[in-house]
Amino acid sequence: MRKMIRRVGMAAALALLSAAVTTAQTGAAQGPWQIPFASTGNTISLAVQNSSRINAEMVHVTFTNTPSWIEFKNSTALINSIPAGASGDADFTFSVDKDAPVGKDTTLVASITSSNGQAWTKDITVSVRPPKDYKLYSNFPNPFNPSTKIAFELPKASHVTLTLYDVLGREVAEIADQNYPAGYNEITWNGLNRNGEQASSGVYFYRITADNWSKVKKLMLIK
Repeated sequence: MRKMIRRVGMAAALALLSAAVTTAQTGAAQGPWQIPFASTGNTISLAVQNSSRINAEMVHVTFTNTPSWIEFKNSTALINSIPAGASGDADFTFSVDKDAPVGKDTTLVASITSSNGQAWTKDITVSVRPPKDYKLYSNFPNPFNPSTKIAFELPKASHVTLTLYDVLGREVAEIADQNYPAGYNEITWNGLNRNGEQASSGVYFYRITADNWSKVKKLMLIK
């Protein structure tokens, strides 16, 4: 389902008539357009109006400042012809990486260029929603030496503790005890215990706690 919203005034010749962002999960929403966290199958649809009395040929629409966490299947769309007084659609499909900043407005710039060299731009503001649930990833690499990364997702900013235990349940190290923002976060454990000494080879368990949520996973240190 596609809903075209937020109409803007038309300039001479070509102009952006309307813009809509349709997400794979929720459909269109008012701008700044809300995009699901770590999602695929999202679309941006731009309607380009030809307000002149002649046909507009070979109209290119391109996003020029795409952040690294957005991946367009096609960053440029070509509208072969827009009849006088009519409009043409330029559709873009994109995915959002898990390391996208959550809850922060990001401006995408769409550049519209016609075959005669005329050009216009339009800003489209998007914002990535936080994940719906807490999540703890398995550490990577695993087994590891000398360090490993532990990643997790938070649906809201939270105080996080991440503690390491040996197989007997004894605390080996406190890897994290601080506030983290909503979204994807990553912590590196360098293999040192709470005394700053290299931990022994073996199996360990790491436990994360945030608000009322807690999760335990296993890792292995080898030398």
